[in-house]
Amino acid sequence: MGTQEKAVFEFIERVDNHIAIDDLLDDLLQVVGDYGIEHMIYTGLPVGDSSIDPLVKTNRFPQAWWDRYVERDYAKKDAVCQQVYSTMSPFAWHEVDPRFSSRDGAFQIAGEAAEHGLADGYIVPVFSRDEWLSALSFGAPNKLKLTQKERGALNLMAIYTSSAIERRQQRRPVRGRLSAREREVLLWTSAGKSCWDVSVILGISEQTVRFHTAQIRAKLNAANTTHAVARALQQGEITLGQLAESLGDMH
Repeated sequence: MGTQEKAVFEFIERVDNHIAIDDLLDDLLQVVGDYGIEHMIYTGLPVGDSSIDPLVKTNRFPQAWWDRYVERDYAKKDAVCQQVYSTMSPFAWHEVDPRFSSRDGAFQIAGEAAEHGLADGYIVPVFSRDEWLSALSFGAPNKLKLTQKERGALNLMAIYTSSAIERRQQRRPVRGRLSAREREVLLWTSAGKSCWDVSVILGISEQTVRFHTAQIRAKLNAANTTHAVARALQQGEITLGQLAESLGDMH
């Protein structure tokens, strides 16, 4: 076993020994430093018009860059971020598909990132407890030349690191995030009822229904009603029995 491989497996053995997340990240960045990597971020990915900032779980990107990224809402145009929506396969930033890198603003974002010490990187999409899709992204000041073995090592470390962070943070409770009224609204809208229909059924104003609908999507990080239902089922906010019952009321 080579020196790099040994370092990777030793890191994996140490993952659960770190009580503080900062200590875990210090350890990770020291190991991946051998690959030319200096930064990392683990975050959920935004849906629709939502911001990426509240979805960040851990961040070791340069602060000045991240402040600009959030302020200018770059996630919507960032080619790397956009490609993750279309694939669950890890990839180096410089390998991003031209259909994303050629979009308006993408080239400028990549250039500004390079100016902040993020000329290239390697991103590993992962599933998390809180978001529909998350990713752990490594950043490097120079173009990465990774072998298949090195990519495998980064994939492995990303999975172990993200899982360890999830266990430690438990950032948001899985259950109880939706109010009883919000669950009612979600179930009725999932049955194909319009906001006006739901307002009549529940005896509230149509404006209030629209407010609840917006709150539901925001809390579940969902793009639309179908996505919200899927997220609510996944997180135990509603049950299949309740959903079947609401759909039955359509007849």
